[in-house]
Amino acid sequence: MSEDYRQYVSSPFSFCVSFDKAAAKVKQRVFGTLAFHGRLLFARLVQHSQLSPTEVKYGLSVLIQQQLVLWYNPEATVQSSYEADIHNSYALARCSKYTQLVKDRLGDLPSDIISNVAVLGYARVGDLTRTYFPTPGEQGPFHESIPVDPHPDRDDEPHAVELFHSTIGDLLRAGLLGLLHESHFRPAADNVLEAEHLVPQEYHASSKKAQRAAWETAVAKKLEDWKYGSKSAAKMVPPVGRGAKRALEEGEGQPNGKKTKLGKQSKSETHGAGPHLDSAGAGWLNNDLNLRLNHEKFSILMRNQQLVALVEESIGPTTAKVYAKLLRNVESHLRKCKTELDFAEDNEGDAELATLPRVSTDELTHVLHDMPDLADALALVDPRKVNLSLLEHPKKVRKRRKSQEPGGNEASVEGAVSSDESNNSSDNNRSDVSGIDHDSGSAKGDADYPGDRKHKTPDTTPDTTPKIEEPDHPLHTLRQHLFLLTEHPHRFLRHGPRTLITSETWVIPYPSLSQTLLHNALLNITVSRFGPLAGRLLRILSSTATATSSPPKLDEKALVLLSLIPQKPMRTLLHSMHRAGHIELQELPKDGNQRRPGTTSFYWFFDAQRMRRRMLEETYKTMGNLLRRARVEREGVRGVVEKSERTDVAGREDEFLGDEELKALQEWREKEERIWGEVARLDDLVAVLRDF
Repeated sequence: MSEDYRQYVSSPFSFCVSFDKAAAKVKQRVFGTLAFHGRLLFARLVQHSQLSPTEVKYGLSVLIQQQLVLWYNPEATVQSSYEADIHNSYALARCSKYTQLVKDRLGDLPSDIISNVAVLGYARVGDLTRTYFPTPGEQGPFHESIPVDPHPDRDDEPHAVELFHSTIGDLLRAGLLGLLHESHFRPAADNVLEAEHLVPQEYHASSKKAQRAAWETAVAKKLEDWKYGSKSAAKMVPPVGRGAKRALEEGEGQPNGKKTKLGKQSKSETHGAGPHLDSAGAGWLNNDLNLRLNHEKFSILMRNQQLVALVEESIGPTTAKVYAKLLRNVESHLRKCKTELDFAEDNEGDAELATLPRVSTDELTHVLHDMPDLADALALVDPRKVNLSLLEHPKKVRKRRKSQEPGGNEASVEGAVSSDESNNSSDNNRSDVSGIDHDSGSAKGDADYPGDRKHKTPDTTPDTTPKIEEPDHPLHTLRQHLFLLTEHPHRFLRHGPRTLITSETWVIPYPSLSQTLLHNALLNITVSRFGPLAGRLLRILSSTATATSSPPKLDEKALVLLSLIPQKPMRTLLHSMHRAGHIELQELPKDGNQRRPGTTSFYWFFDAQRMRRRMLEETYKTMGNLLRRARVEREGVRGVVEKSERTDVAGREDEFLGDEELKALQEWREKEERIWGEVARLDDLVAVLRDF
């Protein structure tokens, strides 16, 4: 395997190892106690963990900093309660995926910032700046956790600091980083109680039911602003451009007579603390801003990745690239990945389509410049070169040939044109019995009427601008790719036609696409366990099931007719799938409460949500077993691994390690790659089953 893949799969395990080295027993004991017992007060936590109060306080302080433990203290006189954050702790396994996504999109520096914020939990902008650019003679606050260049170029430091702030601003505006709020330290149930306490209940409504609904809407909005950030918090991020702006030289005039805005403090006073706007107008971020990872936005990016992979598998790579560009245009408008919207099919989903993200055709013009090979992927044919007569029915062709033979009765053949009619058509120059010339648009009988000449002057200037539906239009090829996505059975897009008010739009039906990803994942699991015949049965049972209707229930006779599988092997297959939790069985007795097998009907059905929960639990167990296997395998060669990780040995293993040690180290690294490759694959499945 390549070195990049080795670094990708080993970085989560390296983080876990560093977690074990730094006061491992205390933090693991505290976190494990909270994960096993649930929410505990401090006294109960000390009792169950069997640690001293000082050790528990130390472990809680580090775990709260890393956002692995939540706490809540409603009043100053009440003891605080603590709870393990399982979601954030699981996100540690995705740190390498997060950094790889950002590196592919934005580069190395944004990827490094994301990786460091993931390790720290949350961090202030000023602390990160002082760590990356320390002053001579002192170290930054995170120098032990963040490896940086100890001797930066002091001459280029102002521009580097500005680029650093600009990069963080780009990550904030992209939603990959978020602003920390005190609600992020509290459990979800306590946040609901706080929001209900802060939101007033006095709403002017026609009834108590409407007043209650308005109050619940206000509480939900308050919770959403706490979790994802409000609009007022977003205004704290200045529009910093990428790269440093050139400072005005002395004597240069200001454009439009405007004066340069200066910050309230000078650069020397604000380096490392406080808001700043330099003399060139380039804004620096407020150093008191606390940054955290926005896991919802990364879930959106991972879902887009899987959708693009599905398009590439179903249609082709070029159309998948067009779809990736379209999905990237709507990423900034999405705040959460999983919605509670029940998506209906066909005309029943018009109300839901209005709330889904959409992109106009004009917004995708940049795709033509990035992808000049769009037309080659479609293999379009000029309609004028297509012989439509080859598509006619053979019986009609034989009748036409018979009518063209000598002595054939042309008028008796249905659909055939007689020679007299053909001559009249050519002599009259494409005019019908009404006397209207279709080329000029005027009637022959009224051509000399003088009243029409002064009111209506024909425009003889031809319109050479091709319409968007014509092949010569630049966007025609792009629209053909979009129509492929619209007409596919998975319905990756929905088409919104152009009207007098709105332009042509393309809607991304995320709820139905998430259901498609879920059903494909469940189908692949079933096929891999029980074979293709089980996949056929699962497709039959889930063919008519939707998000708003109950799944169909079929007996064995109906399944035999639909699946074309013999009854005996199908019965064995159904029982195996039922024991594994892939399908469900309902018994319906015909003689009341007497459950005799001879008078009982058995109906099989597929419950996607029940199977999803079952497969998610099994996936968690598999990932836990893999992590334990990695820990056991590492213990067998711990001495060699620790020796190779020393700073004086890293990169020079051939000089300091013997042949047996090198062989053991190579075998361990190969096992590590396989184990973490499986963990990464299972994490993709967890994302489909839980996050999408």
